[in-house]
Formats: sequence, structure tokens, C-alpha cells
Amino acid sequence: MITYRKNELYQEMELFNNDEVKIGEAEVDIKNKVLSRFVIYEPYQNQGYGTEFVTALCNDFGITSLWVKADNSHAIHVYEKCGFKLGEPKMYEMTKQE
Repeated sequence: MITYRKNELYQEMELFNNDEVKIGEAEVDIKNKVLSRFVIYEPYQNQGYGTEFVTALCNDFGITSLWVKADNSHAIHVYEKCGFKLGEPKMYEMTKQE
């Protein structure tokens, strides 16, 4: 089950399993069709929820892109199962050396 909170630009969601236990959260940039935030809480990972919810969000909102940290191989695996492919880097993290 997915619960939505309405907003003009972003759709915030709370993700629940069939027992109505909150297992994660997501946020979609509606205008740009971007999954801007997605998390399945650790106790509920590796149970298929990520793939199920990403697929549902893509179907409901027409999501065409998302951001994922390069070292988050678990999330990358889920997104690839849902049909996403890694793109070329468009942004780089920069840190100030002190």
C-alpha cells in the first residue's frame, strides 16, 4: 500500500506492507518525473519491496530518471531490475580541503 501527500511540485509517499507497517518513504518530482528520494528501511530490505514500490511509482507517475549514489550497489541493483540504466556522470561531489 502506498499513501500519498499532495503537493504541486512533489509527491511525498509513505510506503506500507500488507500488514500496514510503514517500511519506507519516497518522493517524486512530478513535473520532471524524477524519483528524488526513496528508502526502504533496513529491516525490510532484501524482501522485494524496493522493486515492487519502484515499479509501482514508475507506473503511477511515469518516472523516467532518478539519482543514486555511485557506491550504493544494492539500490543500483533494484533500479536496474526496474529497467533503469546507469548514465554518464553529470555532477561531481566536491569537498573543501582544510
